Order: sequence, then structure tokens, then C-alpha cells
Amino acid sequence: MLEHFSNELLIEIFEYLSVQDLYNGFYDLNIRFTSILASLTNLWGKLASNKDALLPAFRFFASCITMLDVDYEDPIDLSLFHAIRSLRLAREPDCGISYSILALSNLERFDIVHNNSNSILNDDTNYTVNGNTTNIHALSNTEPSCDIQSNITENSSLSTTIITTNDNKKRTYQKWYSKDYKWLVYEPNKGGFCCIYRDYWKPTVPFYSEMNTRTRSVFTTQPFVNWKNAPGQCGTLQKHQESTYHRTAAQNLSFRQTEGSVAQQLFNASELERQENRQRFGDLLDGAYFLFKHELPHTTLYAPLLEVLSKIDRSKKLSKFFDKCKKNATYDSTATVTELLESTSEVIDKQILTKIHESRIISIMADEGTDINHHQNLSICIRYCNQDTDKDAQTIFDTIIKELKSKNIDMRKIRFTGFDGASVFSGEFNGVAAKFRQMYSNSILFIHCRAHVLQLCLLSACEDIIEVQESLLTLKSLFNFIKRSSIRLARFNDIQMLLKHPQLKLIQPCDTRWLSYSRSIIAVIRCYEPLMMTLEHIANERGEESPSASGLLSILQDQSTTFILHSLEPILEALSILSKSIQTKNGDFNQLEQSMLGTLLRLEELKDIDINEYKQIFEIVDKIKTLSSSNVNRDRITRATTRTNEISLEQIFNDKIVKFIDKIISNIKARFESNALKFLNCFRIFDVSEVTNEQEYGIQEINIIRQQYPNDFNDDLLAEWKVFRKYLFVQKQQQKSTILTQRQQCINLVKNGMTREMYPQLSLAAEIFLCAPISTATTERDFSTMNRILTDLRNRLTTEHLEQLMRISIEGPSDLDDDLKDLIINCWKIKKSRKISV
Repeated sequence: MLEHFSNELLIEIFEYLSVQDLYNGFYDLNIRFTSILASLTNLWGKLASNKDALLPAFRFFASCITMLDVDYEDPIDLSLFHAIRSLRLAREPDCGISYSILALSNLERFDIVHNNSNSILNDDTNYTVNGNTTNIHALSNTEPSCDIQSNITENSSLSTTIITTNDNKKRTYQKWYSKDYKWLVYEPNKGGFCCIYRDYWKPTVPFYSEMNTRTRSVFTTQPFVNWKNAPGQCGTLQKHQESTYHRTAAQNLSFRQTEGSVAQQLFNASELERQENRQRFGDLLDGAYFLFKHELPHTTLYAPLLEVLSKIDRSKKLSKFFDKCKKNATYDSTATVTELLESTSEVIDKQILTKIHESRIISIMADEGTDINHHQNLSICIRYCNQDTDKDAQTIFDTIIKELKSKNIDMRKIRFTGFDGASVFSGEFNGVAAKFRQMYSNSILFIHCRAHVLQLCLLSACEDIIEVQESLLTLKSLFNFIKRSSIRLARFNDIQMLLKHPQLKLIQPCDTRWLSYSRSIIAVIRCYEPLMMTLEHIANERGEESPSASGLLSILQDQSTTFILHSLEPILEALSILSKSIQTKNGDFNQLEQSMLGTLLRLEELKDIDINEYKQIFEIVDKIKTLSSSNVNRDRITRATTRTNEISLEQIFNDKIVKFIDKIISNIKARFESNALKFLNCFRIFDVSEVTNEQEYGIQEINIIRQQYPNDFNDDLLAEWKVFRKYLFVQKQQQKSTILTQRQQCINLVKNGMTREMYPQLSLAAEIFLCAPISTATTERDFSTMNRILTDLRNRLTTEHLEQLMRISIEGPSDLDDDLKDLIINCWKIKKSRKISV
């Protein structure tokens, strides 16, 4: 490009590119210096013919090389090289005028050499850094050559300052190079690299592009091959070792390798502090989780709890943690405990959803209830309550679908729905269960909660026996009368203490609470005598409540009521045991059938008046009769009981108790039979005790299962069963003590990897059986948990926080292990930027 410029234009260019301009704008120009210098070298002959252009050119060259801080190693004329070197030295502040004189001398000598001979300029020899013939020895940026002093004193010819050779012998890499320079790595057929240089200088390192431009990537990505100029104190290897870029890389390596360096010490201290902070924050999480799990007010008790923990911490670690916390980040506030609640709930929720997503079959259970704020809530299975004032089937159905889809649960997995007997849920055409079948699959079975069914059996039997119904109403009246007044309740408790009775609380009976009647009767019978004395004292006071107390006392002293109440205890206790077996999480329909059979046998036994239970009841009735005849109101009580004495207790037993038991048995048999139960009875084929070697064993049941779920099963189900039943029959013949039950066989088919792969269709069928809900006890527990948490003092809890507290109370582990703590702390940490490193 520059060859087309005139001499006058070149003079102007070089004058413009003065040293001062170069200092001011050097870094904008250095990328182009290599190409500019190469062009100027080719133009040297043209420049030499115009002496006016030479001095600005030399100044420009000298400034270029000084600014670049590297030796210019492209092939140039030797006299030009030494003139440039002299001018460079002339710019050093300590060199004085002698170097300027040397530079002018070299400039005149160059003019003579150039005009008289072209032997140097037109030499065909290759003068490259990695060349093989000419030894153009680049000088250090900071030290003059060893021949400079002689030049200053003698003004000798050019040959005294130039080291040349006519030796054309090629020099190769020598092993001792790497011994003297530990950083030198030689790769055969390539060349030499600087391992320190190459490891440090990466594109992400600052000033990489600048280094790459100045060194042209030699020793990093480009190999060094100019071994002729490599050795010696003034050699390229030594010069590279002393260069700024190499020293930077070496210092970085030394810094990283130095054990106990300042940076490493700071990093270690920071890491130790982070670990200590995480451990202390784990302590805070333990305290908060204790409040969550035990359903205690977390916002009001969190700070006092931490204060107590700090006092009993003998190591004082917790106190030191709070001392070093900033005033605006003490982590003992309600905001922190609320964030921990949200993080804990989120982690537990993710764990539950992961298990649901991995499952192939799911069942939906739901129920509704009212909280202390009179808000209608819908409990969906084991998850959470949602505030909703509408109670129609479509609204409940839409709410269930919305909530399940928000958790990314595949609705096509549903095979069962379990609700109570309310028409909004169980309606044949417009109930929630019917809408599930309409929306997703006709194969979805609705299972009426067996615990609700059992309660309905009891209530229906009570309606048919008026005396029994009146006795149960007496329980409600007693509870309301005693509990309604704190004075009457305190008197009742004092009388229990005087009689040395255990301090028992009366239980409120409720038609919709499954075990309430059994517990209420047990409580009344256990404290029958203190109750009578309490009522007697209140009746004798002639106060406003005396008539009510006298009426209740008369009922309790009546032999018929006493006998019926005491006779109901074993009956309701048998039903209570059955209800508890229904409510277990691991219950299945095979266990339900066995429990129901045992309950029916027990009820049949209770129809015999000669058993020990009734003998004890007769003794208790006689004792209460004696106690009643000795009280102050003998005349009134005698008149009240005269009518009862005319009826024998045996007649009451036969007419009332036996009839009541028969009604319960008939109701259970009638209400517990359903299409869903008939279908689930098909899974009895997995019971080893019933397996036979008949060819047709289980074939009919397998076909029923396949017909119920045609989209889930194919012909492979029958083929798998024909093999699996032989396995069950062999188990039965061996008669091992470790033979699996029906439920265990199904669990094995689902969880055992090898068995599951061998029988994939049977495994799916077993999973359907295990997933069938026999009750909605889980949803009822949701409401019990909600009522314990959402009390009068905590009625301002938001729906979200109530849901989170319920999830932790129901699904959370009893204690947090280290892995779960880490998950919760990490979840808490990423919610927003923190002032503490954990």
C-alpha cells in the first residue's frame, strides 16, 4: 500500500506519526504495526533515496519497537536494524547524547553501504525468527548489547556491532535446553512450547489478545523452532524467560502452588466460615421445624425458642453466630421463619410429587369441611385444603382437576375415586365420581368410604331402636351440660380427685365422627359415679341449672339407661376396632374382609347374655342401684325407678340389645357389598392359601380385571397369570414360614425389579389393587390437622401458610436428616440474595 505514496507524502506521514503521537495513540495502532513495519522494510530502498524522510522514519521505527516492548524479528536490513536499536537506546533517559551520535553515525554508514552495495539488502538469505541461516540476534528491551560500549568509544565499522555467520548448518533442539529451562516442552516434529505460558494464557485471561498480537502466539499455540538463536545469555529462550508475559504466567503458577498463600488462606477461611454458618443455620432450621411439626405458632414462638436454645448451648456457637450477624440480618425474625416454612413445604411437596409422577396408578380421595373462620374447604386426598364457598359437584370436580393438573399429575392414571356418601360426591349421574367417569374413563370405580359406611350402619341401627337412640342422646346432653360451664367442669374434676378417679375428659359424640360414640361411652362409664355426684350437688343447690341436673341424674340412675349404656360399650368397641383397621394407610380390601368377618363373629358372640361381659354389667347396675337408693333424693328416685324395676334386664337385653346387634350385622352385610368390592375380590387369587393346581384357577378373575380396564391390559395378562399361579402353588406346597400374604405378593410384584420385569401386566394389576382406597380417613385427618393448626388465636393464617403447615405436619419426617436440611437451606438460599454465606 505505501509503495504508491510519494516521498513528500511519506515525510508528512512520518512527521505526523511522531513519538508523542505514538505515545498518545499507540494502543489504537499496535494491531497494525506488524503489517506497517513489513511494508516499510520493503520500501527501505525508496526511503533511503530521500534523506529527508529517513530521520522521521527512524524515529517512527524506534517508537514502534519501544512501544511494542518486543524485538522486531522480521527480515530487515542489518544497518536499518542497528540504526533503530541506537535510536531506541537514545530514547532511554540514562543513555545521554552518545547514543544519539551513534544513531546518526549508523545512519550515515547505512547510506554509504546502501549506495555502494546491495549485498546486504538483496541477500537471498531468510532472516526469520524461526529461520536457519542468519543469526540476527535480537537484543533485550532493557539491556544494551555487549558490543555497544566499543561502538561508543571507537566509532568503529558496522561489523563490530553485528554478529553474522555464513554457516548454513541447521541447529536442532538439544535436551539440555529443557534442563536449563524447566518450562520448555519439546514436541517432536513440531517444536518447543512454554508449559507455563501455554497453561496460563487462555482466551479468557485479560490482555490475551494483546499478548497474542505482540508475540504472534510463539511458545503458546505456535511452536518455537529457531533453535539456532535459542541458547546463551542473549538467546531467545533466555529473553523469553525474562519477558513480562512469561514472568506473569510464572508468578501466577507460583502463587497457585504456594501452600498457605494469602489467597488460599482467605479462601480456606471463607469456606470454613461458610460451613460454620451452614451448621448454625441448620440449628435454626431444626428449631423452626420443631414448631412446624408440632403445630405450634411459629411466628410468635420462633424468636423465644432461639433465645432458649442459645442459653442452653454450652458451646456458645449459636450465640456467637447471632453476635456476628448484621443488625438487618439476624435470622430470628418472623420473615425468616416464614421463608423457612415455605422452603420446607416446597421440598416436601417436591418429594411427594416425585413419587406420584413415578407411579403408574393413582386414586383420588376428597372430602369437604368448614374451618374456624366458617370457610368451606375441600381436602383432596392427602394434599391440602382449598378455600371455596361453592359446594356443587361441578365446582368440586373442577377444583380437583385444577389442583391435580397444577402438580403435573397425569389424570389418565386414575383408576379409583374415594368419597363419602354425600350425593354431591356419589351421585350416579351428576356426582363428582360420575364426572370423573364421563371425563376420563368408564373404568374408574367409585369406592364409598368404608369408614363412613360403618358409621351409617350404626346410625341406621340406632334409628330403629328408640331406647338406644335416647341413651346416645343422653351422652350429648351430659357433655353439653358439663362442658358449657367452667364452674361445673371444675366441680366435676374436683370430685374425680376426691374419689381418686383418673382425670377423664368427656368426649362429644357426633354422628359424622366415626369413633366418637365409642370413646364417649367409654368416658362416661369410667366416670359414672363422679358424674352422678356432680349432678346431685348441682341439683341440691336449687339454682338455675338444678332442674337440668336433676333430669340428667334421673336418667343416669335409671336401670334401663345404665344397662343399655354399659351394654353398648363392647358393641361399639368391636365396631371401633373395625373402623381403625379401615383407616390404616396400608389397609386393603382383603384385610377389610378379614377384619369385617372377625367383627361380625364378635357381634354374634355379644348376643349371648351368659358371657362374662354381661355378668360384670349386671354387677355394675346393682352397685349403681344401691348408690342411688342412699342419696338424699330417695323418694324422687324411688318413684322414678319403680317403673323400671317392673321390666327385667334380661327382657331389655332380648328386646333391645339383641335387636340392635342384628340391625348392625344386617346393615354391614348390605352396605359393604358393592360392585367395586366384587371386582376387588378378584385379587384374592394372589392369596397363596387359596391357590389350587386346577387349570381354570384364576382365569375368570383375570378376565374380569381385563374387562374392567381394557386400555391397560392385553392377552399377555392371561399368559403371565398361567405362569405366575404355578409359582404361587409351589410356594404353597413348600409351606415355608416366609410365605407372602396376598398384600405382600402384590407389593413384591410392584417393587421387585426382576419380578416386575417378568410379569409387567400382573405387576400393573397388583398396583391397581394396592391403590384402591378403602376409606377417606386420610382426608378426614386433613381436617383434624387443619382444626388443630387454625385455632382462634391463629385464625389469620393465610391459606398458603395453612397448607404448608398441614403438609409438614402430615407428611414431614419426625426429624430432619442432613440431606433434607441441605435441600431446604439451598431452597431458602436461592429465593433471594442473602447477606450470609451458607
